Amino acid sequence: MPTYVEKKTEDFKAGEHVQGVFYIKESELKTTTTNNKYMNFTFADKTGEINAKLWDWDEDNASRFKAGILVKARGSVIDWQGQLQFKIDSMGKVLESDNIKIDDYIPSAPYTGEAMYKFLFTVINEKMNDEEFKMLCTYILEENKSQLLIAPAAKKNHHAVRSGLLYHTTTMLRGALTLSSIYTFLNKNLLYTGVILHDIGKLYEMKQNDTGLVSEYTVEGTLLGHIIQGINYIDEVGKKLGINPEKVLLIKHMILSHHYIPEHGSPKSPAFPEAEMLHHLDIMDARMYDMQQAVEGTETGSFSERIWSLENRSVYKSSAIYD
Repeated sequence: MPTYVEKKTEDFKAGEHVQGVFYIKESELKTTTTNNKYMNFTFADKTGEINAKLWDWDEDNASRFKAGILVKARGSVIDWQGQLQFKIDSMGKVLESDNIKIDDYIPSAPYTGEAMYKFLFTVINEKMNDEEFKMLCTYILEENKSQLLIAPAAKKNHHAVRSGLLYHTTTMLRGALTLSSIYTFLNKNLLYTGVILHDIGKLYEMKQNDTGLVSEYTVEGTLLGHIIQGINYIDEVGKKLGINPEKVLLIKHMILSHHYIPEHGSPKSPAFPEAEMLHHLDIMDARMYDMQQAVEGTETGSFSERIWSLENRSVYKSSAIYD
C-alpha cells in the first residue's frame, strides 16, 4: 500500500503518490480503443489544474462525479507523453461534514472581484468625461454586477479562473491608461469604454455556476459566440438609454474587430486607432497571462509543454534569472 502525500497540483511530480481535495472542472465518460470505459477529468485547485483519469469505471461514476463539485482523491502522478497526469486510485465526494469551503480550492484571480469592480468605476468616474460613454458603462456594469464579480474569461483558455473576466478587463484597462498617455491622439473615453465592454458577451456565452467557473457553453453562445452576443447586447442597451447611435456603432465595431482576423472570430479588422489599440491590449494580456502560467509551472532551465494559445510554442524558464 503506497504512502500518499498531501499536495497541491503545482507541486505534483511524476512518480509521486499524492492526495488532496480537488474541484472537478470537467468530467466526461470516454471509451478506449479496446472498448473499455473510463472517466476523464480536469481537476483544479487554487494552484492550477491537471488531467486525471479513473480507469476502474462503474455505472454510478458518470452521475456521481459531475463537473462542478469537490472531491477527495488519491492516486499516482505519471508522465504521459511529456505531460503530468493524475491516475486516480480512489475518490469520493466532499461531504458537508468535512467543513471544506469550495472557494478555498478553485483557481481564482489574484484580486477580489469587488476590488476590481471598484477599480472600473474609479476609471469611469475620474478618467472619463463623456457622459454617454459613462452612462453606457455604468448601466452595463451595474446590471451584470453579480455575474461579473465571479465570472471567468473563458472555459479553458486565458483567465479561466474565478473573477477572471474582471482580472482580464482591469489589466487591459491599466494598460490603456498608460498607453493613452503616450499615444495622446487616442480618444480616451472611447478606448476605455471599448476595453470595459469588449468581452461583456462572455457572460451570456457560457453557463456560469456559483463557483465562478464554467463547465459548458449556452446554446446561444455555441451558435453565435460572445462577439455577436456582445454586439447585440450593446445595441439593445444603447437604444434603451438613447445613446448617440454613432457612438454605439463605434463600440460595436471595437467588439467585432478585437480578435483581428476571421480565423479568430473577427470578420472585420480594426478601422480606427482605438479599435487597433483594443486588439493589441487584448492579445497582449491573454498571451502574458498564458506565459506567466507556463513559467510558474516549469522548472528552471527547462521548457514548458507546448501551449496551444501560443501557437503551440514552448516557453523557456531561464535559470539565469529565475534561480
